[in-house]
Amino acid sequence: MQFFNHYSAPSIGVLIFVIVFSAVRRRGQWWVLAGVMAVYISAWLALRPVARPVMQVAGQPLLLEVQSPYCLGCVAMKPAVDRLENELRGKLIVRRVDIQSNEGRQLVEQYGIEFTPTSILFDAAGKEQSRSVGQLDAARVRELTEKSP
Repeated sequence: MQFFNHYSAPSIGVLIFVIVFSAVRRRGQWWVLAGVMAVYISAWLALRPVARPVMQVAGQPLLLEVQSPYCLGCVAMKPAVDRLENELRGKLIVRRVDIQSNEGRQLVEQYGIEFTPTSILFDAAGKEQSRSVGQLDAARVRELTEKSP
């Protein structure tokens, strides 16, 4: 984890403000405080997470399976996901992401994933429709996929 990210930004911001304020108060150079805070706010805006539908693929629904190679539940769920993928071929895209990869860590943070296996179904527009943890709700995935245009 990085030292400066969107979680640590408020604490670091207050610390920078207090240090610069105490130095500027003695000298009366308030423009320095304004400049430092403008740079800090710009950095925070660049780092903050932005909600965006990254799970949109070719206008089709997508089933994202976040898994770990050492997770017994993930291994047990694999045949059910494979069956669903074969059954809904052409109507649903199945994507497996390892939680230990860079992309996996980003998705964990972005979607608030706490446990593996986690399956998230996105509609054709990239909006989350359903989420299941531990066991895939295949009936719900079929139902939502059939509804999708």
